[in-house]
Order: sequence, then C-alpha cells, then structure tokens
Amino acid sequence: MKEKGDLENLLRSRNLKVTSRRLELLTIISNYTSAIPYSKIQKNLKNFDRVTLYRTLKVLLDGGIIHKAFVNNDDVYYARCRQHCTSDCHDHKHIHLKCTVCREVSCVDVIHPVQIKIPNVIIKQIEIEVSGVCENCI
Repeated sequence: MKEKGDLENLLRSRNLKVTSRRLELLTIISNYTSAIPYSKIQKNLKNFDRVTLYRTLKVLLDGGIIHKAFVNNDDVYYARCRQHCTSDCHDHKHIHLKCTVCREVSCVDVIHPVQIKIPNVIIKQIEIEVSGVCENCI
C-alpha cells in the first residue's frame, strides 16, 4: 500500500492541491497490481459521482501522475506513471500488454524501446498496445 505522505508529496511536486478525493483515487490506482479498469475504480470509490471521477482522473492525467494504459470498447485502464512523466509530456518507454486469458493490462518494459522518426514531425508520445498471454498465464 502506498503511504499517504508519499502520495501527498507526489501531488505537491506536480503543483496540485492535495484533496481527499485525489488521494483516494490515487491510492486505489497505486495499490492495484496492474493497470486498473475504470469499472473497478468506480466500484472501489466511496461518494464519487461520475463527473467528479472524470474531473479527478483528468487532473491526474494532465499532471503526469497516471496514464491511460489501454482503451477498448469495454473499458479504459489506468496506471501510475513513472517519475519521468510530467504535466507537459508523458514519457513512456514501455508497451501495454492485455492478457487474453486473465484480461489484466500491464505496463511492460522492453529491451529496446521503440524509436520512430518522421521527417518534419516532433513526436511527443508513442503508445503501443499488445494483446497476448502474460507470463502468469503461460
């Protein structure tokens, strides 16, 4: 379980106000072992309406604290960002793997990060979603 003080410091380091709602949401996302689906976030929250949840997720996304790890027709999965993400740029050098057996979504580091160069284009972010069977289900 993430310590409340650590999460408060993380919010402050991104110049975000520490609120009980932000802490509650961040605690749920931080304590989940993989990327957590929106539907599970909703089930775990107390006294959150849909609009408040949406706004709180947006603040954490914009602050470089969480990212969307996987999006499909059924759900959106969220995961904690690593320390090198900022409010200006999500800097992920990993892929998002959705296991076709257990349905979990994980952020997986790769041996050789994907590097793409396009003439006359500044690439800010690359997102790669992969489906397959995770190491726990093999």
